[in-house]
Amino acid sequence: MNSQDIRKLLEDKEIAIHKKLDIIKKSLDDDGKIQILHNLDFILENRIEDFEIQEIISLLSDAKKQEVLLDKVFVQQELRLKDYQVLRLVVSLESEESKLKMIELYNFKDYQIANILETFSDKSKISIVLENPYEIDKDYLKQIISSLSVDTLVDFIKKNKQFLVQNNIKVYKITQSLDKEKQLYFVSKIEDMGLSIEEKKQILVKLSEEAKSEIDISKLPPEYATAIEIKTMEDLSDIKDINAYGKIIIDFKKDLEIYRGLDELIYINPMEISATDRQKFRQLCEICPKMNINDNILLGQSTVEEYRNGEIWIESILQGMDEGWSDIQKVAFIDYAIGKKISYTPDFDTEVFDQNGARALWKIIDSGYGVCNGIAQVEQYILSRIGIDAEMVSSDGHSFLKLKNIELPNSDGGMTTGDTILDPTWNLKAHRYGAKPENFCRSYTEIRKHDIKDDGSDTESHKNDEDLASATLDLDEKSLRRIFTSIGLADRDGNFPIKALRDESKTIDDYRFPEEESIKQQFSLLAKYCPEFATCQNSTMWILQGVILNQENLKFNKCVANRVYARDDKSKSPVLYVYVDFPQSGKKFYFADKDIGQFVELSQKEFEARFECYERDMEKNDGHRPWEDLDRTEHLEDLTQSSEKAVASEGDER
Repeated sequence: MNSQDIRKLLEDKEIAIHKKLDIIKKSLDDDGKIQILHNLDFILENRIEDFEIQEIISLLSDAKKQEVLLDKVFVQQELRLKDYQVLRLVVSLESEESKLKMIELYNFKDYQIANILETFSDKSKISIVLENPYEIDKDYLKQIISSLSVDTLVDFIKKNKQFLVQNNIKVYKITQSLDKEKQLYFVSKIEDMGLSIEEKKQILVKLSEEAKSEIDISKLPPEYATAIEIKTMEDLSDIKDINAYGKIIIDFKKDLEIYRGLDELIYINPMEISATDRQKFRQLCEICPKMNINDNILLGQSTVEEYRNGEIWIESILQGMDEGWSDIQKVAFIDYAIGKKISYTPDFDTEVFDQNGARALWKIIDSGYGVCNGIAQVEQYILSRIGIDAEMVSSDGHSFLKLKNIELPNSDGGMTTGDTILDPTWNLKAHRYGAKPENFCRSYTEIRKHDIKDDGSDTESHKNDEDLASATLDLDEKSLRRIFTSIGLADRDGNFPIKALRDESKTIDDYRFPEEESIKQQFSLLAKYCPEFATCQNSTMWILQGVILNQENLKFNKCVANRVYARDDKSKSPVLYVYVDFPQSGKKFYFADKDIGQFVELSQKEFEARFECYERDMEKNDGHRPWEDLDRTEHLEDLTQSSEKAVASEGDER
């Protein structure tokens, strides 16, 4: 067909578009097809789909196909081909050199580059993998390596162990993706690659069931035979946690020594095992010290060391309770212990916040930091250890507990059984500073009142009508004080320890020291009552606003308490600071030194040279550092509860 014939074909209204396309694909030569591709009016008028365009290009010779693909703007913007369609066309090129040109030209992602490189010769694959000029992620390097012929693969592993170690590419992750025949051949060569016994066991555990069924284990060393018999979780329909997929589910009836060296292949959630198995699990921790520990939130994982430390602390709490205590006394003791041990994660809502780690049960206990659903899970788990039923409940942005069928004292002197709400996160600051916990055993109606801000807006932090309709029990104040008195956490008159702090802070204020001396006296009082104040930043901000910096005679033009990080700290760990603008002395900066447990004064120049604000905190402050924006009224942000008043009712504490 010449150009005139093509034009007639396109203009002929009697020929249906699908027939025209059929003629284009089967009858036109390369130049004719390219002429059609450049006839954008024809393509648009006839609404020719991108997959039809892709097919036309795929029928071109390698040279012509490359010619089209080299015009990136034409392919992506005018022909409107999608990334995956371009990828298929590049993969179909015969020349490796042409494919490399396309990798350089198009902004392919790692997995797309891996798909292209899989079509290369083994020699080319090895060269590219070892040099990794495209800085491909290790998972996709592994994918390319897995596509080598099995003999080449065996040789590659034998000669490039250091490369695999440096890139954290495990041999079993390469072999698990091979088909049955390749896996069987690989196993026949398993002694030829200088692998460790742990590496061999990992490979054998992760063989497909088809491959395992064809191996005569009677001819294998006992350790190999045992590894082949270990089952892994492959059925997604039976898995609650995606982390369990492909992992070994421990059988505590077996000799746990069979799992030695298989640490990273193990899935375990100690929340779901019996007390008997928990004892055996401690043995497994000795055998497999590098395994990850999971929990019911299914996000973060804890290490064995964090698990051990967390369990030691939990045991100390359980042993510290009186056997004769009622369930609600035990709940009060546990809730208080959590508040003294755990703080709300101080880097929450910053660029370095670890959202998974802040929810991992034993990691939270070991580090002393967590966020709402992680903290609620800690308390739920401890309560379950003593047989108290607690359900984790969530609103759109917060998580807490519903205690089920718990017996509470009432104002009439009797007892009532039912459901009630306990919010461990919102109680953290109260317990840390010995205040009355306002969110302890509240009815749904009452705790919803805590969601209302001073301006009348409703944060709906506890809103969940469906799950909380049954939470009708509300512990009256007198009974709450009596419970905490009975376990030694309030005095015999029901006064909480914060009363002494408030009284002494007021006494300092009554002396009317010069403003700089007064604030230093208040800071010293804070350190005396809470030596760890610098590391429980959020709770300390609350007590600064509610007590320490809230005295009648301590006046400021402006006062800010917030977090910054040291400029030379790559991890950007939060540091609590207080900035004040005194009426007489002017601007002063104090940072909480974690090493000495004291506030340290710096000049503004020294402070700004040493510390910086988090990016998100700057964004929330219209790009200003809090001490720079003199037109704003600064308040202390309570990260644990964006809705409740910063100083609940403890201002009237007796």
